[in-house]
Amino acid sequence: MQQRIEHEFDAYDNQALDELSDELYRFAFMVGVVGIALVGLGVAAIMTGRYHSVIAGPALLALGLLAMVGGALFMRPRTTLSRITHTRGRDITKLIEALKVLDTAHGVFRGLILAFLAARLAIFLLVRLT
Repeated sequence: MQQRIEHEFDAYDNQALDELSDELYRFAFMVGVVGIALVGLGVAAIMTGRYHSVIAGPALLALGLLAMVGGALFMRPRTTLSRITHTRGRDITKLIEALKVLDTAHGVFRGLILAFLAARLAIFLLVRLT
């Protein structure tokens, strides 16, 4: 295996990584806040029963939980990116690790969204066909 040549990022590179880390934090925070709001709406829908559909409350609750999990998933890549700029040495290796963590978070979140959409479609079809 060939040894990797390491590079220490300069101030310009570190600033770009810090800005990316900050934007990732804002994204994760917004998704988490939307999740909390959706959970609140789901609980309200279940408690009041004022929605026309019986499954609206649980669907909002599930979507809210999904968003909160998504927000939490993207906090780890943000921390990994931030660590690059606050330490010395092995910046390329740390950047590759951060990208792998970000890719994993994205893949898990995408899979959860697809599972939620498939479940909602199945419930919709079940209600319509019965």
